[in-house]
Amino acid sequence: MDRSWINSRLFSKPHLDGVSNFMKFVSERYDENEEILCPCRRCLNRIHQHKGIVEDHLYIHGMASTYTRWMYHGEEMDVQSNENADHLDGHIDFSDDVGMNEVQEDDDDDKIHDMVEELYVAEEEGNKKKSMFAVLLEEMKQELYPGAAHSRFSFVVKLLHIKSFYRISNVAFNAFLKLLSVQFPKCSIPASYAEAKKVIRALGLGYDSIHVFPNNCVLFRKELAKMDNCPVCGASRWKDEDTRMQIPNKVLRHVY
Repeated sequence: MDRSWINSRLFSKPHLDGVSNFMKFVSERYDENEEILCPCRRCLNRIHQHKGIVEDHLYIHGMASTYTRWMYHGEEMDVQSNENADHLDGHIDFSDDVGMNEVQEDDDDDKIHDMVEELYVAEEEGNKKKSMFAVLLEEMKQELYPGAAHSRFSFVVKLLHIKSFYRISNVAFNAFLKLLSVQFPKCSIPASYAEAKKVIRALGLGYDSIHVFPNNCVLFRKELAKMDNCPVCGASRWKDEDTRMQIPNKVLRHVY
C-alpha cells in the first residue's frame, strides 16, 4: 500500500484519501468502540484515542512521517527485511519525527489549515454537540473537479479573498463567476457572489457589512440605518454628493 501521502500537504487529495484508507485499514482490525494508538504528529503512538478522534487528529496534524509500517495497528512486520528484527517487541520512539514541528511546505493553503485547526481546538474545548469542524471537514473533501489540486472550499475562499483584496464590485464578481461556470461546467464553481458567501456563512464564517460615518462617530445601524448624514458631525454617509450611486465612505465588516 502506497504510504507517500504521509508527507503530502495537509488537506490535499492524497492526504485526505490516505487518511480515509488508513481508517478503513484500522476498521477492518478493531471493533468500532475500541480505542487505538493515535499515530498523528502530536500523539506519536503514545496515546490511546477513540477512532473518531484519531481520524480528526490525522486530518489536522498529519501522520508521523516515520510511521510507514503500521505495526501498532495490526500490520505484520517483514522480519527478513528488517535489520533490527531482534528488537521488534521494543517500543519505537517517534518523538524524533522530522516533520512534527515543521510546516510541510509553503503554500497558499497554510492559513486555511490554521483556521481549521483553530476551529477544531475551539470545538474540542467547547464540547459542542453540533460539530462545525465536521461540517467544514466534509466541505473540504469536496473536489472542485475530479483530480483538482484544490478543494471547492479552498477555491471559494481564494476567490472571496481576491474580491475583498482588490475591492471588486459584486456586479463584476458575479460576471466573473458566471463566465467561469459556463466555461468550466464540470467544476463545482458557485454561480454568484451570494452562492459563494453561502458556503462560508454555512460554516459560521460569514460577516455583516455595516456602513460607518467617515469620522467614526457612529455606525449606520438600528435607528440610524436609513440616515444619510452623521447626527454628531454632519458628515455625509456617501462618497457621491448626489447619493444616486450610494457608495459608502467607510464600511465595517462584522464577523459572526
